[in-house]
Amino acid sequence: MINKKKLKDYHFFLNPHAQILLEEYIKSQQNKMWATSIILSLTIIDNIISDEKTLDHVDGLNLNKLQNSRDLSWLRFRRNKILHYEGPIEGFYKSLDSLKVIKSDVDRADKVLMNFSANFLDKSKLI
Repeated sequence: MINKKKLKDYHFFLNPHAQILLEEYIKSQQNKMWATSIILSLTIIDNIISDEKTLDHVDGLNLNKLQNSRDLSWLRFRRNKILHYEGPIEGFYKSLDSLKVIKSDVDRADKVLMNFSANFLDKSKLI
């Protein structure tokens, strides 16, 4: 599950919009709102990537690597499957197995967000 203390370390890098999204993300995790957590994890990353001020704290080579990463592609695909209904998808069958699948997907989405935060927001640029 999410390391709230570690994510809060990155508040400095985030604009007010992303800070609120991060708080919502933490609440969604605490309240087992799994689909919301998946959606917000990518929304936070997209917000960081699109904010010109935040980009001052992001290493360009690492950003390019992230944007082309398998994990980010998976997260975007999973989020889109949740948002754009084209029929039932795994994690939404209201069964025990389905709950395990979406919880597993939330864990993966959380790792993607944590890895992005740890690897792409350079604390050394705070000075």
